[in-house]
Amino acid sequence: MLKEIWITRHGFRQDWVDPSPIYPTNLTHDSPLSAEGLEQAQELGQFLQDKSIQRIYTSPFYRVLQTILPLAKATHPPIYLDYAMAEWYGEASPDYLPPASIPDLQRLFPDLDIQADYITSIAMPQGPETVAKCHERTKKGLDTLIKRLDDEGDVSTILLSGHAATVITAVRALVQDPGLFVKSGTCSLARLVRRSDGWELVLNGDCSHLSKGEQRSWMFSGDVPDYKIKT
Repeated sequence: MLKEIWITRHGFRQDWVDPSPIYPTNLTHDSPLSAEGLEQAQELGQFLQDKSIQRIYTSPFYRVLQTILPLAKATHPPIYLDYAMAEWYGEASPDYLPPASIPDLQRLFPDLDIQADYITSIAMPQGPETVAKCHERTKKGLDTLIKRLDDEGDVSTILLSGHAATVITAVRALVQDPGLFVKSGTCSLARLVRRSDGWELVLNGDCSHLSKGEQRSWMFSGDVPDYKIKT
C-alpha cells in the first residue's frame, strides 16, 4: 500500500538565463536545465537518497528528467513517464506541445531506467487546457496511479516530478483542497503521508536542501500562464 509521496518541481531552466539555448530534444518548448538547475538537481538527489523512494513518476520533459537524474543514478529506481505531471500551457497554445518520444528520451538518458511499456495514468492533454482542466487532469491521473499501486501492494514510497502547475495541482488533489496555497520553487519538495482519513501535507514546497534557497516560486494567475510571476 502506498504510504508516502514526495513531489518536486524541475530545476532552474536554461532559457531563463539564455534566450537561445541548445535544445537536446530539438523541441524549442523543451528547455534543458541551466548550470544552476543542474546544481539544484544534485542537491535534491543527495537529500532524497536515503528516503527509500522505490519509483519515480515524472513529466516526460527534458528538464524534469535532468532533475531526477542524480537521484536515479544513486538509487536506480524505475522511471515512469506520466502525463499527470506533464507541463501546463493553459490557453496560450491551440495545441498541446508534446515532449520527445520515449526512444529519444531513452537515448538521451541512458542512465535512467525508463519503462517503455508503462501506460501513463492519463492521456496526453489535447488542445488548450484551463486551470480547472489542469486540476482535473492531475487528480484523475493520481487517483488512477494510487489505485494501481495499492492493488500491486508492494510500493510504499514514490516521487512525483513535474512542473510548477502540476506540483500545485498534485498537492491539491491529494489533500482534496483545490484552493490550497502550494509553494512551487525550483527543486522544492512537498511530502505527503497517508493517514487513515487521507493524505497529510507534511512539507509544503520546502527548499532547505538547496544552497541558494527558494527560487522562481509560481502560482496560477489565470488560464494563460505567466512564468515571470513570482510569489
